[in-house]
Amino acid sequence: MPDGRALSLRTRLFVLIVVPQLVLAVLASVVLHWMARDMSRNLYDDTLKVVAHAVAREVMVTKGDLIAESLLTSLEGAIGDPLFYQVHAAGGRFIVGRTDAPPMPAGREYPEAVPVFYNAVYNGAPVRAVVLREYITDPELDGWTTVRVWQTVTRREALTLQMMGQAAAVVALMVASGAALVWFGINRGLSPLTDLRNAVALRNSHELRPIRRRVPREVVPLVATINSLFQRLSLELDRRRAFISNAAHQLRNPVAAIQAQADSALNARSDADRQQRLTDLQELTRRLSRLTQQLLRLDASDGPDAQSCAPVDLAQIVAEVARRHVPAALRRDVDLSLDGVEGPLPVAANAVLLEEAVDNLIDNALKYGAPPGSALSLELSRARGMAVLRVRDRGVGIPREMHEAVFDRFFRVSTADDGGSGLGLPIVRTIARRAGGDARVEPSTEGCVILLTLPLVQGDEKTS
Repeated sequence: MPDGRALSLRTRLFVLIVVPQLVLAVLASVVLHWMARDMSRNLYDDTLKVVAHAVAREVMVTKGDLIAESLLTSLEGAIGDPLFYQVHAAGGRFIVGRTDAPPMPAGREYPEAVPVFYNAVYNGAPVRAVVLREYITDPELDGWTTVRVWQTVTRREALTLQMMGQAAAVVALMVASGAALVWFGINRGLSPLTDLRNAVALRNSHELRPIRRRVPREVVPLVATINSLFQRLSLELDRRRAFISNAAHQLRNPVAAIQAQADSALNARSDADRQQRLTDLQELTRRLSRLTQQLLRLDASDGPDAQSCAPVDLAQIVAEVARRHVPAALRRDVDLSLDGVEGPLPVAANAVLLEEAVDNLIDNALKYGAPPGSALSLELSRARGMAVLRVRDRGVGIPREMHEAVFDRFFRVSTADDGGSGLGLPIVRTIARRAGGDARVEPSTEGCVILLTLPLVQGDEKTS
């Protein structure tokens, strides 16, 4: 029974496709965050370096005086955050600017003509600073002049978040659009399965035609398996219908005869007449019981249980079944003999059904092919990897044109009311073919020879 709690194929495909996209989107967002932060830092660092150069030029022009407020205001307007600076002349002489500049981290040096950036804290706020040493040739500022410029990082962090937000919005839009397209594509891609489901839903016990719809290549094996199942179901249903129809037809006459004999026994005018009717009733009941057993055996020999095979010894089964028929053979004055082979004859078959097949062969031969005073021989042999059983009688035989017809259900050579059901040989052939062998009538100049062949198991084939 299907588990309703299991995810549908559509949902599974959607999750398997979209979840990796979400993971990649998260990773991409992390990468974009680092890229946006690096881009913002590089942009503001370049601006901060330009400001440091501008401060150095302004100091050189003003001979160390304060930088014009207009220049500082324009610079701050360009980059947004407040700017602070400090200038030292050669020898560390303070010239202009803030005296409480944030110090560089320990161990850092001031390379000549190369800007050095570092992060620090100024007045309790994080800042980004740059140190630039330039050689200035001037009577008052002759030598290496050190310019330190720093600013708060509020605007650069805001720019980073803005870039990150824009990138995240683009990624989210792409993921959402991709998910919608994936869902649409899955629905379109699974539409053949929906059509296949509708085609299967149209099938019933009266309609098991193969499915002929066009499906993707990946679904072709599934459709082939379903069609094979439909074929097996159709054959099984036909077999069941035929069995029920034949059984009903065959049971109708015995039941009617039993009813007639029972009515005659009730209306008998004498005890002797009643006793005769009861005797006939007993015989009819015995025949009906035999017919019922044969019908059940026929159904079992053609059902799924007949496929359960295991190695069994055909020679042992034939010997045991023949031993059970010895009393009946003695009563009919028939010489029952068994000519076997040395060693076992292992075959792969259902032991119970194989015993039934051998029993039917001997019973048929005793009843129809072995007149009193004759002989009935059972011959076991090996031939080309097959175990062979010949049941040879000395009766009138079977006409050549009926050699195949005797294996049809309910077919009888004689029309006499001898209690036969016409199911013995069909059961034998069905059991033999289910085991990979066969049963047939072998041409003979005297009497009838029924040939039963079964494949030997692999190990015994090499021996034979």
